[in-house]
Amino acid sequence: MKKSIFIGRQPIINGDKSIFGYEFLFRKTAENFADISVSDNLSATANVLENIYDIGIKTLMGEKPAFINVTPDVLETGMIQLLPKDDIILEILETSRIDNDAVSIIKEFKDYGFGISLDDFVYSEAWEPLLRLSDYVKLDVLQYSKAEIKEMLLLFKDYGIKFIAEKVEIYEDFQFYKDIGFNLFQGYFFQKPTVLSSSTLDPDYMMLIDIFNAFQSNANIKEIEALFKMTPDLIYRLLTLINSVAYEFIVRISSVKQAIALLGYDNISRWILTIILASKKSDFRSDPLLESAVIKGKMMEDICKKYIGKDLSDKAFLTGMLSLVNVVLGISLEDLLDKINIDTIIHEALTEHNGRLGDLVEFMEKYGKNDYVSADIILKKINPSASIRDIFEIDTVALMYLENVKKTNMV
Repeated sequence: MKKSIFIGRQPIINGDKSIFGYEFLFRKTAENFADISVSDNLSATANVLENIYDIGIKTLMGEKPAFINVTPDVLETGMIQLLPKDDIILEILETSRIDNDAVSIIKEFKDYGFGISLDDFVYSEAWEPLLRLSDYVKLDVLQYSKAEIKEMLLLFKDYGIKFIAEKVEIYEDFQFYKDIGFNLFQGYFFQKPTVLSSSTLDPDYMMLIDIFNAFQSNANIKEIEALFKMTPDLIYRLLTLINSVAYEFIVRISSVKQAIALLGYDNISRWILTIILASKKSDFRSDPLLESAVIKGKMMEDICKKYIGKDLSDKAFLTGMLSLVNVVLGISLEDLLDKINIDTIIHEALTEHNGRLGDLVEFMEKYGKNDYVSADIILKKINPSASIRDIFEIDTVALMYLENVKKTNMV
């Protein structure tokens, strides 16, 4: 099922008024304000991360670092680890519990390569260990007098920390805080947060639980692949995830199994957990178009095995599934393929009907319109021994496959 996604982004500025980086903010709608009803930091951060993965890290950040609000509890889930550590500053919320365990987990992420910032910082002895780990301290300049802020900068000057003045609203304040030693600035004087939006597919909640449990029980890759093949919406998001967090890979994806192997069990498990925590749903539903994508993918896979060759069957499934996902999203096929780094054979089969998979795509289009005369001509081109009657049987098998899985609450 298609859903709209939103994320707030506000620039953090250097002293010369150039953009240093961005803070990403939880937004539930296109309205530019935080949803104060969302008091669960874990869910809010999961929502931000889910939307970053879906929209694309490079799309949102460019070459700039990103500040993301977290707590030690969020870090313990491991879902942050999919992000490119060299470009991410973890902003520890002022509401965080601070004890030895919290300091330990933050130090782990610091040692791993993430930057650390303290958000809306108010000094207390409990925060002393974190000051020594931090790269940045953010001060809400509206909370203090200018004399108090001067004192704090003097107090912390030996820690080697960069200071961020938050909620700078007029030029005179920018100049004042720059003169007394602040390094970076954020506030309405420069730019209000902007809300960026996109759309993605909302996977079945119970299916997410099944897949997450399969990863936790270390199921083999064939079992994991079989679960993914029942959720074309999740396959699409897996492909966009690879395009987002693994942009250094030059390999083009040709199968679901390859996509799983490329990211690895741990990374995909963390990503699935992020979606689960962001959704907080307890129901499940199916989408007729997505069910059609499963059937089409399964049919193309089985036709390929029977009449073309098993070596292309994985590509055939992915081709069939992707041929309907753009319809669910309400975008063109070209826009869909721009979002994912798909194998050239699949790309050309979908866009130009090139090659054996292209013939199969064209056949499925005619078959889906009940134009059996034209479909049979294309089928004979694929394999002279093939017949429409055989396809009817394959169609029935695909329908039974879907229904059997639905009975086990997997879809």
